[in-house]
Amino acid sequence: MATMGALRWPQVLVAVLAAVVIAGAVPAALVGGKGSRVTVAVPAPPAEGVGSSTVELSADAAAHPMGDAVRATTQRHFDAINAKDYVAWTFTVVPERVKEQPEAVWRKGYRSTKDGTIQVARIDRLGPDRLLMLVYFVSIQEPADAPPNLRAPRICWRAAFPMIGSPPLIDVGRAGSLQYTAC
Repeated sequence: MATMGALRWPQVLVAVLAAVVIAGAVPAALVGGKGSRVTVAVPAPPAEGVGSSTVELSADAAAHPMGDAVRATTQRHFDAINAKDYVAWTFTVVPERVKEQPEAVWRKGYRSTKDGTIQVARIDRLGPDRLLMLVYFVSIQEPADAPPNLRAPRICWRAAFPMIGSPPLIDVGRAGSLQYTAC
């Protein structure tokens, strides 16, 4: 009997390992197919304020070949907003976005805004020189400067920003690419 149990142990181990691999592969195929990456949870906002203004990458975003370039552009983007530096901001976005937000409009939109707890959670390749970045961040602002449907002093944001080029610039997004809630 002891010999038979010793012979069955490798078979049982192989069966258990196969079940674990299949259990992980089937849901991955169902939710995203080949190459799908699962992202981390939304970062918790700080107890008050916006937290650090340093852009962080999730493990998933850091593993992307363009992770460092995306982080650098995103850092310059949020630094420009926090410093109220329109010219610096224009170097982080495509020209069409600059045309949509001339300096007077941009200054009015960001006049009391400060952003922090910034995390790039995911980066997906959309095509040659085209990326989609999922980013979470916290903003504080005067309630009058918040979105019209959420006049809150502090907002937690989830944004999907398309990016284009090398180094990547933030492109014009589609409606619905921003989600936000008071926090």
